[in-house]
Amino acid sequence: MAGSSVVLAPSVQELAKQGITKVPEQYLQPNQDPVLVSNTTSLPQLPTIDFGKLLCEDVIELEKLHNACKEWGFFS
Repeated sequence: MAGSSVVLAPSVQELAKQGITKVPEQYLQPNQDPVLVSNTTSLPQLPTIDFGKLLCEDVIELEKLHNACKEWGFFS
């Protein structure tokens, strides 16, 4: 690619090891319009599973876990 430049970015693990307290400039994208969601009722709801209830063999919670695995691909 003639005329292009590639800026190598350190991995997130390397940044964490350095103990940085500020996001490096190369990761910032100024002047980005925020994504506005006007109708949140049409968005899929993430399943919430209470693992404490699973230990008590709560049938409803087991069904929720089954559906989450089937629909969202958990533990696949």
